[in-house]
Amino acid sequence: LAASLAYSPPAELRRGSGGYQQRLAPRLAFSQQVEVDRLRASATLFEMEEQDGVCVAFRGSTDLKNYLSMFNLFFEPSRLGTAKGGRVHRGYQEASLELYDRLSPLLASRQPQRLAFIGHSYGGGTATLCALAHAEAGGEAGGEATVSSVDEVVTFAGPRVGDTQFAMRYDELLGERTTHYVHDLDPVLAQNQPLWNALGFVHTGRRVRCAAAEPRLLAD
Repeated sequence: LAASLAYSPPAELRRGSGGYQQRLAPRLAFSQQVEVDRLRASATLFEMEEQDGVCVAFRGSTDLKNYLSMFNLFFEPSRLGTAKGGRVHRGYQEASLELYDRLSPLLASRQPQRLAFIGHSYGGGTATLCALAHAEAGGEAGGEATVSSVDEVVTFAGPRVGDTQFAMRYDELLGERTTHYVHDLDPVLAQNQPLWNALGFVHTGRRVRCAAAEPRLLAD
């Protein structure tokens, strides 16, 4: 639900507005939305009222600028906080670093007890990289990398964003806390898989395959 609502502008997400409040209360409450306008990359902060936490939901592609960023798929060295970070997708890294510059002080001021990064499609790529940036920075307090700063990473129809070395570093920190949901009938994923394989992009975390003929019931 948070990944879906990340597509909405702040005016539609104000706490207390009819349909929004009915769908979320008392689980999530809209807090703030940040955006990198030149790239049209966006992230929305929701407060998890029952858990004293924050859910950061990253918007998927809605604009030509997003597609230009996605197609900027050359590898470049990771700048997410470690020399052993491997290589990552240039377009996603550019968007993620600028988003995280805006998110970091907001997360530091809140110091949530629980923190989740969630994204759909393009937002799955920026969610993955921002989560790693936060873990590499040691979370809210700063300092050495720590997994305790990120509780969960969830993507829906998200991309692969790095090479083997990157995936190893990512999984070292966040692999057990990351779930990528993919659907068998998703035409975009089906088209992209051969390209990602050919270019050397590698999966991270855990993948959950969804199919219309095999419904899944997911519970906490």
